[in-house]
Amino acid sequence: MAKEHTPKFRRAPPTVRREALIEATLSCLRRYGHDGASARRIAAEAGVSAGLITHHFPSISALVAASYESLAMSLLRSIQQQARQPGAGARERLRRFFAASFAPALLEPDLFGTWLVFWSMSAHDAAVRAVQDRTYVAYRAALESLLGQLRGSEGVPAFRLKPAGIALAALLDGLWIEASLNPRAFKPADAVALCEDWTHALCSGAFPSLLAHRPGRRGGR
Repeated sequence: MAKEHTPKFRRAPPTVRREALIEATLSCLRRYGHDGASARRIAAEAGVSAGLITHHFPSISALVAASYESLAMSLLRSIQQQARQPGAGARERLRRFFAASFAPALLEPDLFGTWLVFWSMSAHDAAVRAVQDRTYVAYRAALESLLGQLRGSEGVPAFRLKPAGIALAALLDGLWIEASLNPRAFKPADAVALCEDWTHALCSGAFPSLLAHRPGRRGGR
């Protein structure tokens, strides 16, 4: 009788194991909210021992922070990818960015609940706060890149990129929060239309405080 061969256990590479733990963390946060940020739940979701978490991350806080950054940057890359359109003008690229920002997948209640956990932790957790700061900078940089292309368009008055990026980020975030809290308040298309109205007002010089050249001001970003 031939001897049955038993496959040898293969240890997953550290990067693969880390990604699996991050995915497990995000899954737990979506399903359980703040209660999902526990080593016991995450380990159970990943099918590993709780000790393996501290083998790959210095603390559960570091794992949650890594999960926050992974999710935030993944969503930003997805939105940017959808905004890219060969041959499209600056206004159209912005419109596509707005539309991607209010896609159905980004308005899921579970996703909003996950953000609430991250935001609540950022108030007292330095690692999570650092991720929030970095991802906000990345988000603003994406908006300023698109606005910079718009500023170079014919007929558009010179405006200061940094405050324009702050204002647009606040508008997008506010509309996204409202749509997530109350989906019946307005449709995603209404949010996109409001963002386009803001862009039109910017291009028309309707925001004096954002203009690069005003009485009493000498240039500026």
